[in-house]
Amino acid sequence: MKDATVEIPLSVLSSVETVDELQDWLTAQSPGIVAELRAARAEDTAGKFKAWKPLHAGWRQS
Repeated sequence: MKDATVEIPLSVLSSVETVDELQDWLTAQSPGIVAELRAARAEDTAGKFKAWKPLHAGWRQS
């Protein structure tokens, strides 16, 4: 695997307070992920989605 370098602006590093915030910023910099999120949002607003139904599995008692 080729080593990759990620450049993070100093202003970003100095403004984030948690690793989660840094991960959010890095995710937002990925064109592929941003495109997937936009496509999912477009499907959602167009009503093209399956409603989520929680799966409930009862506890077997012996």
